[in-house]
Order: sequence, then structure tokens, then C-alpha cells
Amino acid sequence: MMLTPTLTPKPFIKWAGGKQSLALLLSTEFPHDFERLYEPFVGGGSIFLSLCPHKAVIGDHNRWLIDTYRAIRDAWEKVAEILDSIPNTKEDYLRVRKVLPASIGLEQRAAHFIYLNKTCFRGLFRVNRKGEFNVPYGEYDRRYYDPDNLKAVSFALQQTEIRSGDFERTLFDVTPKDFVYLDPPYYKLSGYSDFNRYTEAQFRENDQLRLGALCRELDQKGVRWAVSNSDTEFVRHVFSGFNIKEISARREINLKSSKRDIIELLIKNY
Repeated sequence: MMLTPTLTPKPFIKWAGGKQSLALLLSTEFPHDFERLYEPFVGGGSIFLSLCPHKAVIGDHNRWLIDTYRAIRDAWEKVAEILDSIPNTKEDYLRVRKVLPASIGLEQRAAHFIYLNKTCFRGLFRVNRKGEFNVPYGEYDRRYYDPDNLKAVSFALQQTEIRSGDFERTLFDVTPKDFVYLDPPYYKLSGYSDFNRYTEAQFRENDQLRLGALCRELDQKGVRWAVSNSDTEFVRHVFSGFNIKEISARREINLKSSKRDIIELLIKNY
């Protein structure tokens, strides 16, 4: 079967807080006359892939995730070849999980990321304080990737600059001609949350304040932006004075089905 880059690309990984179900709705809230799309918390890439901008800058603090995007952009066929060689068994899962990403090549690192994400319990990416992936095996009988989609994602990434690091670093050269979409780890609604453990350094309250301060700086410079976050008094305070809209969402990753339907916020400065 021939693979074609005309296929609409979709996220190739599952990501806590991913926007795949909201991408169409959110896109109606975004401007369309921008030069570059900036996404400094790219995660599963739902917004980037749904918009497929001509030019984009994406980034994330999760270096392993960013390496995976780079490998798919530059060598998706090699990544697919390695994925085809890894059986979906608990023994193989535990073997792959023990491998340190820095100890292997870029394409194998990407294949391991996708494999673990698709075969781990509920697709929850979580690391310990040492940055080691520690999610148990999920025992799902399904394939871990779609070769058609992987090529389509690679095609979409060809005119995209991929950066690694803090969101401020990703946005250092943004201009008023660009548009910024920010989807940070959400401020917790209550109690303890595992969903901000994407890296060894969690995204904490002070980081939310840094994000709010940066958005105010961007606003003063004439840069348009939109932020998704949880509906809490803290978030509303951080972004007070901007356009705040409530969005109905569903979080399938929550173990309790009664808590999967939620209201979150979309905050805009335009």
C-alpha cells in the first residue's frame, strides 16, 4: 500500500490533557492570519497537527518527546522499522523501559518512546525524580502506530522548527506577526495530581505565575496568544483582565468516569 503525505496527520501518541477532541472547537477561536504558530507545550501535538501551519515553532521541556518529533521529521521510516521489531509483551515492555534514552540513537529513542506510550497503562507518561519512565505495562492488544499517519506527521513537520526546553526559551523570538498557543500542565483542581509529572521537574505554581507574566509581556508587545488551563480561581486570577471562556472537555485518562467531564478555560488576549 502506498503511503501518502496528503493524509490528514493525527497525534501519534496519547498525552494527558491532549486536545484531540477539542482541536476543531479551539481552532475556531484562533486567528488565521499569522506567520508562524508557536506551541511551547506541544505534548501530543493535536493543535499543531489539526492546523498544519505553513511555518511553526514547537517545543517542550520533555527532551525525550522532542527527540521523538525530530526523529519522525527526519527519519520516520527508520522509526517505523524499529517499532515493527519490538513485540508487545510484558517481558519486552519491561526490557525497553529499563533502557536509558540517552544511551541509544535518536531513531531507537523515538521508537521506544512511542512503544512505551502505546503499551503502558492508560498511556500515562510519568517519570520519577530521576527522569526515569515508571508506568506499568498496560496489556493492550493493539498496534502501536499507523505507518500512514507517521509519514503524514513527518510531512507536516518539514517546515517546523523543533526546540527543547522551557517555554520562555521556545518563545524568545516570537513577533506580532505570529500566534502562540499555550497548553501547559494544568493547575491542579484539588489534591495530588500525577498529570504534571512529564519531566523530573514538575510544573508548579510558580511556573504558572511565570507563564502569566510572560503572557502579559507578549500582550504588551502585540503578540496574540491563547492559553488552555483548568477552571480555578488561581488561574482566573493569574489571567485577570483577559478574555476568559469556559470550554466543556472530557478527560478519558481519569480512572473515575464520573470525573471525566470537566469545564476548562480558554484564555485569549484578542
